[in-house]
Amino acid sequence: MLFTGAVQIARQFFIEKEWQARHFVYTKVKEKFPESAKKIIAHYGLNQFEPISLLSKTQQFKTNEEKIIKNQSPIILIHGLDEPGKIWMNLAPALYERGFQVLVMTYPNDQSVKESARFFCDHMVSLFSGKKKTVSIVGHSMGGLVSREMLTSPDLSYWAKVENGEAPKVKILIMVGTPNHGSELARFRFFTEARDQVSHLFEKDSHWLHSLLDGAGEAGLDLIPGSRFLTILNTRPHPKHLNMHVIAGVVSPWSGDVIPAFIHNLEDILPQETLEVARQTTRALEKALVSMTNTLGDGLVSVDSARLEGVPLEIVKGTHLTMIRNLSATSQRTPPAVPLIVKALTP
Repeated sequence: MLFTGAVQIARQFFIEKEWQARHFVYTKVKEKFPESAKKIIAHYGLNQFEPISLLSKTQQFKTNEEKIIKNQSPIILIHGLDEPGKIWMNLAPALYERGFQVLVMTYPNDQSVKESARFFCDHMVSLFSGKKKTVSIVGHSMGGLVSREMLTSPDLSYWAKVENGEAPKVKILIMVGTPNHGSELARFRFFTEARDQVSHLFEKDSHWLHSLLDGAGEAGLDLIPGSRFLTILNTRPHPKHLNMHVIAGVVSPWSGDVIPAFIHNLEDILPQETLEVARQTTRALEKALVSMTNTLGDGLVSVDSARLEGVPLEIVKGTHLTMIRNLSATSQRTPPAVPLIVKALTP
């Protein structure tokens, strides 16, 4: 644990160089394996939820365009960063059982939020153009940012597309655990990224190049507080006539005494010659962890980061994951955010 933390601290001094290296590899792999890249991209998009199995993402979502188009007002679920696919294991069935039509949006989550928003927009146009549909969106974590970017970006002109009948009108946007003002722990996302990549290795239809072709790591940079992306996004006004909701989780995974002790132990194993330089990063990590304690956040996103001016905020007890899904498929527990989402979506 301490060694891994030390490695992650060391990475902070080379973020830009790391991104350049990853971008170089990403570009070269796409050029070298164009057909593989096309196959991987083809797995992403807007797909119909069918309750066949909660254990396999590839079995859980099926595309049925005719059925989608006939429905009056579908619910679109969009995941966040480094999400291996089970985030909707409780919400999607709950909505389906209540008669909602559920679509699931998947995308290369390691690319920039702007690129993901464009990808989302392109699929909305492709599926709904000329159909004059109304939809609602539920975004978990970064999925909320992707949705906000799509709905407010001048480059995408989403609402002009709605007026022209090219895209569906979005009437409700629910953001669950969305870091609207960033997360300091985005600097230390090695663990969630590893979880995402390992999970893909065991999927039936997974491709061996998936980890290299889902983006070059720009998303993690976009989520850092004060990033250029977040600064621009948060200067834009909210779309008119869009009903927006924010749900934030609260949990205290650390006691007040544990955090300083953890940081102290971490600094003890760092080389003395780099300690002074590294201390700025260890203090930033300490500040990030403290901000998540005492019911200020869900372990990854603080309530203050989730909050948006002028948007109703509801707080539930749970971590970034457990507020919306159970850790076990056999659990009978109802994640606390699920009833709130169902209520907000019910006419």
